[in-house]
Amino acid sequence: MKPTYPPFIVLGLILLQLLLLYLIPLYMNFTLLIGLVLLLASVSIIAYSFKELNKFETTYIPDGEPVKLVTSGPFKYSRHPIYGGMAGILFAVALLMQSLSAILVPFLFILLINNTWIPHEESKLEETFGKDWKSYSDKTKRWLFFN
Repeated sequence: MKPTYPPFIVLGLILLQLLLLYLIPLYMNFTLLIGLVLLLASVSIIAYSFKELNKFETTYIPDGEPVKLVTSGPFKYSRHPIYGGMAGILFAVALLMQSLSAILVPFLFILLINNTWIPHEESKLEETFGKDWKSYSDKTKRWLFFN
């Protein structure tokens, strides 16, 4: 068998990893790294969403009166990217805290928002924008990964 056989390459590289760990033990907590990346991404999504709403001069206040239906930017992928960003921040904080119990809190946020503010906002949008809202809501998920 050739020494370049893929399983041998993997075994050789595992040995290299172990050698590097022994010679240069640079430890890193991936939970903190993932939490930080998620936090930055979530804040960026919220900021981009506000920028898009401002561009169309419509409200960002949850109980405000929308004057335009925004379907571009982050709103192209999710009907509620700001709430998605807020959930992302809560997930990020739980990861930064390195707390398994704190991971439950973002799910509580999603459950609360999904059953209180979102139905209120979506009924107002449907009332205001009618067929345009129906078309948009039919093709765009409420949250990024589920309705």
